[in-house]
Amino acid sequence: MRILSRTDVFNAIQRAKSLTEEQANEFLSKFYQNNPAIGQTFLSGFPMVIEPQSEQMSHVFMDVCFDIIYIYAQVLGELPANAVSPQWLQHKMKALENETKTQSPVDVKNNAQIELLEYIDLVIDDAVDKNKAGQGVGTLTTNLLFLVTRLFDSIYDELVPGTVH
Repeated sequence: MRILSRTDVFNAIQRAKSLTEEQANEFLSKFYQNNPAIGQTFLSGFPMVIEPQSEQMSHVFMDVCFDIIYIYAQVLGELPANAVSPQWLQHKMKALENETKTQSPVDVKNNAQIELLEYIDLVIDDAVDKNKAGQGVGTLTTNLLFLVTRLFDSIYDELVPGTVH
């Protein structure tokens, strides 16, 4: 797994924030069209889990998820079309869930994208404060975004040649 540096994350976030709405929509539309299993899970399924607790936090999730997708595409390259099937994605989510349960918090942290997770924590903490959302929905949102980063690591490590460092 290639660990993203603070510079990688910061520069990609800056580029993402400088996109016009039209450019962002075009990027996301292309991503969703090329990788419907990932798009459907990350941009439809996960927000639906958050929405009953807080519609605002589901929007924050989608915004941060966009940032994550954009960061990986900018730093490690765009995914090839249909990089994963829905079955692969479900299997990998279960495997990561089991792995996380059996690892110590230190091991989980050492195998994570620390710089990206710090950004996620800052955004979610700020959103919880601003939206008066409960800590429970903030934790849920953070956990799902952590899962998104772990899934992207797995996708790039296992399925995209040349990104394992």
